[in-house]
Formats: sequence, structure tokens, C-alpha cells
Amino acid sequence: MNDTNNKPSRPPVSDKAKALGILIPVAVLCIGFILGLCWFLRPAESETEKRELTKFPAFTVASFLSGEFTEQVSLWYADTFPGREGLIKTYHGVQSLFGLRGEQLQQGDLGDAVPDGPMTPNVPVDRPVNGGQEGEKVGGYYLSGDTAYELYSFSQSGAQTYASLMNQAAETLSGKATVYDLIVPLHYSIALGADVQDSMSLPDAGKVIPYMYSSMNDDVRTVDVYTALMAHREEYIYFRTDHHWTATGAYYAYEAFCQKAGITPTPLSSYEKLTFDGFLGTLYSKTGQPSTMGNNPDAVEAYIPKGTNDEYIYDVNGSDRTRYRGGVVRRDTDTFYTAAASKYNCFLMGDHPLIEIHNENISADRKGTTVLLVKESFGNAFAPFLVDSYEYVYVVDYRYYDGTLTELVDAKGIDDVIFLNNVVAATGSARLAEMADFIG
Repeated sequence: MNDTNNKPSRPPVSDKAKALGILIPVAVLCIGFILGLCWFLRPAESETEKRELTKFPAFTVASFLSGEFTEQVSLWYADTFPGREGLIKTYHGVQSLFGLRGEQLQQGDLGDAVPDGPMTPNVPVDRPVNGGQEGEKVGGYYLSGDTAYELYSFSQSGAQTYASLMNQAAETLSGKATVYDLIVPLHYSIALGADVQDSMSLPDAGKVIPYMYSSMNDDVRTVDVYTALMAHREEYIYFRTDHHWTATGAYYAYEAFCQKAGITPTPLSSYEKLTFDGFLGTLYSKTGQPSTMGNNPDAVEAYIPKGTNDEYIYDVNGSDRTRYRGGVVRRDTDTFYTAAASKYNCFLMGDHPLIEIHNENISADRKGTTVLLVKESFGNAFAPFLVDSYEYVYVVDYRYYDGTLTELVDAKGIDDVIFLNNVVAATGSARLAEMADFIG
């Protein structure tokens, strides 16, 4: 006899319950669809991700026929959906409820082993031990007290691709402009001791960056940012809640660049300094917004250029431009960028395809000098220091600019080209593809 015959039968589901089971999810979908159509509710900027969100695309017959227009509309719809910030924060909150701590966490890809040589001479190999406090690894981050560190996996193929791109840029601009390269280490490489880094099998920036430089030709003038920052590792040169360096850290890189370029740097003490309190950056949001960081936010310090604080912002094609007074360092950051995650936008007013800064008050010996800074967001805090060293400063974000390096150098009469990338951008496939398109 089959046991299933002895199981109690389930009570029949009423027609009303069936209807509710259908109507409720349909109603939720309809409400979501209606909200999605409300243009006035759509955000223009993400506080959590600290970036400008996708804009509604301009309609053209060609883009419509190719399907590009509908693809961009779909991207805009998803990227600017009302309430997306709350959904992202809820996601991080749910993660924290599951006790994502310590050894239970995914350790992630350790990356390639860093080759032992060849190395660029005069790079220190002695890394202090016992730097930083005990903490825990959270995915691709390390949390220690009120500080979060972004971690990094080394890619040998990415490193070689980056070196090749720098060599290509120098070869293309031979006889036109001098090419400099600055690779910026992550915070952990400077602040955490060798014992902490080794316990997590993290790549040593003291080996990674010299290895990348050693693959570049002599025409690429490399700048040792790692050594410059290590000399000031006890200072406030990186944020605790954000993955960027501070303006003070960027200044030490500027000093190292000036030494390489034969330029006298402007003393840091001579600048007017502004401080914007209450900064909670990308690491605060990406690590689940721990209260240890939320209760002790960063302060963004910025130094006003002496020659001029005005900038022109161009569109993606480098044509239309708008002048912003006080745009190099935005004095009213606290009122203009009210979100705690947006304070880093005080530098250059955030990321833009192309920026021009003209210092008409440059010293006589630097008249006529022109520099192009090719950067991702780490370059924003670096750019203001160039203003008092060149008459013309152009800042291009290769992630958004549609033109090419050669066209820009020829059009603007550039003397020096500075590539500035953090070590992740310098070996990551997405950034390398964008750099390749820009270098041409």
C-alpha cells in the first residue's frame, strides 16, 4: 500500500487567494514601471558610487537604425532608476546581516606572481613591519579599525600592456613632447606593514611598479611615486573611507615629478588650504558602511593654486567649453556638493573629458609652457599643483574623451605629457582598453 495515500490533503486554495497571488506581483511591477517613467525622480549622480549617472542619449536616425540608441536608453533607464541608492545600501546592509567576517569571506584572486627582475635601481626594498592594526579581509578590502584599504591582484599581462602603451605614446610624440609616467600605489602598499601584506599574499608595490617601469623605454621618463610616499607614510596621505589619496599625498608625487622634470615646485606651505569635513567615500559604501568609519569621517584638504583658480570644461569632443570660476578647487564644496560621498569633487569639479587651465600670472621663466595630464580620478587631486608650474594645463580623462593623444598634443602645442594612474588602473583591462583608444 502506498504511503502517500495516508498523507493529509491540502485545503483548496480559494479563488480570492489565487487572484491576490497574481495581482500583488503584477501591481509591484506596474508601480516599478510607473516610477521608472518619472523623469523628475531620476537621480543625476550616485552618492554611493560617487559618479555621474548615465544621461539620456541624443536621438539620431543613424543611432536608432544601428540599435545604439535603444541600448543607451536601456542603460540610462537602469542606471538612473528612482531609489537606486536605497537599493544599493539595502544590499550592503543585507550582506552585513549574514556575518560576512574573517575566514568565511571569499579570499579572491591572488593574481600573478611579481617577477623578480629586472628592476629600476634605487627603489627601497625594506618595508616596515607591524604597520597598521589587526583587521579583517572583506572580499577585495581590508578593514582595520576606522580605515578600509582597497586590495589589488597583480596582472603580468596587464603590466606589460601598460608599459607597451607608454612606449607607444613616447614613440608617437617623439620630437613633439616629453612623456612622463607616474604609477600610484594603493594605500595598503604604503600604510600596512610587510607582515600584514605578506599574510594576505598581496603584491608588493615596491616590486610591481619598478617591474613595470623596467619594461619602458628610456624615452618614457618614469617618476618614483612609491618612494616619495613611503617617506611620508605616517602622514595623512590617503583617505580612510575612500580609495583615493589626499591632496597632501598628491603633492609629494608632484614634488617627485618636478625633480624629474627640472622644475622648482611651489612650497606646500605657501598655498591657501581649505578643509571640507564629513567625507565618507567609496570604501565606506562598498564595505557595508561600518559604523567605525561612519562615526569618524575623513576631511578633504585642498590647496588653492596661486596663479588662477579658474578652469574651462570641454565636452567629450573637445569643442564646446564652459568657464567655471573657482573650478580648479571649488571653494563652496560644502554647499555645492552636499552629499558626504561627493567631497572629493572639490578637485576640478569631478571627472570631465577635457579641462583647460590658463595661468596668466605664471612666472616669466615658465611663460609659454604647456602640460597635458592624462589621468583617471587619482589625477584630480594632483592637477591643481601643476597650475603654478605651467602657463597652460590641460587635463584629459581618457575614460570619457573621444579624441586622441596626437590630435590633442598637436592642437594645443603640448610640451610635457604626464600619464598618472593608480596601479589598479595601470593593469586593469577596462582602463587599458580606454588608454589604448586614446593613445591611438
